[in-house]
Amino acid sequence: YDKLETAYEQLEQTTAAKERIESELRIAREIQMSMVPHEFPKRPDLDIYASMTPAKEVGGDLYDYLLEDDILYFCLGDVSGKGVPASLFMAQTIRLFRALAKQHLMPASIAIRLNDELTEKNDNGMFVTMFIGQLNLITGLFHFCNAGHNPPIIGGNEQHGSFLEMEPNAPIGLWPGLEYIGEEIESIKGRPLFIYSDGLNEAENMKQEQFGDDHMLDILRHTKFRDARHVVELMETEVKHHRDGAEPNDDMTIMCIKALNNEK
Repeated sequence: YDKLETAYEQLEQTTAAKERIESELRIAREIQMSMVPHEFPKRPDLDIYASMTPAKEVGGDLYDYLLEDDILYFCLGDVSGKGVPASLFMAQTIRLFRALAKQHLMPASIAIRLNDELTEKNDNGMFVTMFIGQLNLITGLFHFCNAGHNPPIIGGNEQHGSFLEMEPNAPIGLWPGLEYIGEEIESIKGRPLFIYSDGLNEAENMKQEQFGDDHMLDILRHTKFRDARHVVELMETEVKHHRDGAEPNDDMTIMCIKALNNEK
């Protein structure tokens, strides 16, 4: 009887500890989700929407934007690893991005400054891949810098969508003193830009078959653009259908942006 009572007390303690951890993780998820924007500007010259779905209670994906007058700064990133360590690194990255965007730095300069900050005291060797952009909503001029991230897909060409050709650069946080190469496109007005983390194209079903780059591109090429939110939610539905009941194997973040030709 004494052994049974002891075992019962241990079970109660274990259950209480488990519930406390789950409660703390729920709070951590709420805090993390509050760090990314869920409301997007309603303007006649801009259509933007994004979503983030962590694979666990908390994750390492991120996205953000800053709109000042007619200039849009935005980023989407994927931190190495998963869970609490990745979420803490994600929070630090978002905080730094916002501060640097408010200084009106170019995307390559933002990447350089982020790398300088995140390599300091990074004993665990964590890093983040990022796509950083600056879009002039009046002219359509698009400056961008890719830091080891998946290439976005840009529409409005003869193929009805293709992967953006760009300098890959290195992920942010691994090596101090790196110089990041920035690039530009004269105008992307009227051309949808689709940015994502590898939780999308590498999403697996029960047979561990990946969603795939070609499948993702094919869907976008055969989808009539209605608005950015429709594109994001359509892709989320397609991924869910592909998984067919399999648990998510990675965080998934999607962003779609289109500079419109309408006058304000």
